[in-house]
Amino acid sequence: MKFAKRAFTLIELMLVVIIIGVLIAMVMPKLAGRSEQARRIAAKADIESNVAMGLDMYELDNGTYPSDLEALTKRPMGPGLPVQIPRRA
Repeated sequence: MKFAKRAFTLIELMLVVIIIGVLIAMVMPKLAGRSEQARRIAAKADIESNVAMGLDMYELDNGTYPSDLEALTKRPMGPGLPVQIPRRA
């Protein structure tokens, strides 16, 4: 029995590499956008967590949650802080 030697030609291999490169070029911008979106979601969750923790600390120090923003800016936060928090104009 005689077996024929079968192999890929250089042109066929180059064509496959080019097709894979084109597919990667099409997918990469979408993946980069998802990465940025994930970073924004994580940052938003971190800010919400920090605000919630700050409000809980305020409640532990004062026995009640602040009724409005004025309550947060007029009273010093924590023990030993005699300075009023300045407001932006």
